[in-house]
Amino acid sequence: MQEENPQQEWTPPPPPDDGSIFSAGTRDLYAQQIRSGSIKALVFGILCIFCCPPIFAYFAFTTADEVLTNIDIYQVEEGRRGLAQAAKVLSIIGIVLWVIGLIIRVAGLAATR
Repeated sequence: MQEENPQQEWTPPPPPDDGSIFSAGTRDLYAQQIRSGSIKALVFGILCIFCCPPIFAYFAFTTADEVLTNIDIYQVEEGRRGLAQAAKVLSIIGIVLWVIGLIIRVAGLAATR
């Protein structure tokens, strides 16, 4: 039995028509992650104002940073950029308020002694 090994040239698939280097499926996947991540970051940002600022501020800041990075890379869900930026600002405000609270508590303890 003779085995034939035809030499076929492989050609890559054509790029997407919209000018992006990512396929529509990849962009849809990251669009969904951006939608959920921006809401999650905003919720963490709001929570860090009211309770456990170091923990929730860390989650808010890192989640918002990841969302902003994905928006820049995949160029989808540009409207969610504001939510992610608001989450970053809220996390910074939460940490600042927490530090001010710590300073006031320490000053109050020092004044009572």
